[in-house]
Amino acid sequence: MTELQRNFWLMMTGRSISKLGDTFHFLALSLMIYAKTGSALSVGQVMVASYLPMILLGPFLGVWIDRLDKRKLAITCELIRAGVVLSIPFLPHVYWIYTLTFVTAMVGFVSSTSQSGLVPQLFPKDQLLGYNAKIQTAMQAMAIAGPVLAGIVIGLWSYTAAFIVDSATFLYSATTLTLLSVSAKQLSKNTGAKKDRQFWKELGEGARYMVRLPRVMNATAIMFTAMITSGMFNVLLVVFSKDIIKVSDLQFGWLEAGIGVGLAAGAATLNLCKKLDLLLIVRVGILVDAIFIAVLGTTNSFYTEWLTLVMIGMFSVMAMISAATIIQTEAEQAYMGRVLGFYNTVFMAGTVGSMALAGVVETWFSVRDIFIYGGLATALATLLLSMRRLRKAESPSAATKGAEV
Repeated sequence: MTELQRNFWLMMTGRSISKLGDTFHFLALSLMIYAKTGSALSVGQVMVASYLPMILLGPFLGVWIDRLDKRKLAITCELIRAGVVLSIPFLPHVYWIYTLTFVTAMVGFVSSTSQSGLVPQLFPKDQLLGYNAKIQTAMQAMAIAGPVLAGIVIGLWSYTAAFIVDSATFLYSATTLTLLSVSAKQLSKNTGAKKDRQFWKELGEGARYMVRLPRVMNATAIMFTAMITSGMFNVLLVVFSKDIIKVSDLQFGWLEAGIGVGLAAGAATLNLCKKLDLLLIVRVGILVDAIFIAVLGTTNSFYTEWLTLVMIGMFSVMAMISAATIIQTEAEQAYMGRVLGFYNTVFMAGTVGSMALAGVVETWFSVRDIFIYGGLATALATLLLSMRRLRKAESPSAATKGAEV
């Protein structure tokens, strides 16, 4: 096995097993909070605590990610996550759980961003889409199997057992990161993040640098637009399925699995799109995804809804992977953490903001109308954002330095 193949298998197994742990964590945490409080509001609050770090701290954490060795930082974060999640089921009060959920999410964000920034140091840039697609395929397969396995563990044993499995997956992830082979030359590039600069100056430099990447900015704008509709879609899907299509609890589980099937299929399909322009995949992926959301609003049966959800999952993940790959291929390592931090903050702000608005919008329009007109509006916005042909920026770092002088 070559060093390249070894790095791939280590990264793929580490991230996919860690993804399995995330599914255990999400299911066990939601069920445990509901069992302790009997309140759906409390479950919603703990979910908000999981999203807040990305929205509030994304760009700021990106500065520190750029200053440090990404592999060592990711290893440290995975070890911290292993210890923190193991303590959650033993906490005496639900507010402590909220606090540690926030900490876990923050550390997990740093780990995930560091690993995304590490990918360009492990694989050739012209092959990043293929490697990202294979890694994401494995991760999405775990996202399909994870909830089923977590339910079995919780049913046979307890919530605590699920958190123990969760902790073990992070330890495994830390081990695979330790075994990665990153050359000394690459590591030196990764650690040369101008530690003598002031924090706010580095943050501003990262923002100016990102603005000088027109394709990254366009992909970010398209993904933000898509998330405004997708956030409401995620909240209202259960209402649409249970109250309008009239599916059973078992059928709703199959609908959720259908989204997972689409995510895995989309990630696998990207292996056939290596020669296509990444920004084109983002634009077409979100356009088709939005159209299928509109189609979902017209469905009347469980089977057509399932097929539509598969297509939604498929095209949305193709766009998401391609958007991340654009950043990995076009942003320089010295700015990678900050660019990913800004991108994730914008992405999650659209998602959480639309989730918060879903209940308000539902009082004005029917769920069918929200899906149909929201999907069509997103498709139109994507078309408008895709009108201009954009080429890769030439040496944005040089442009940044010139502006400073």
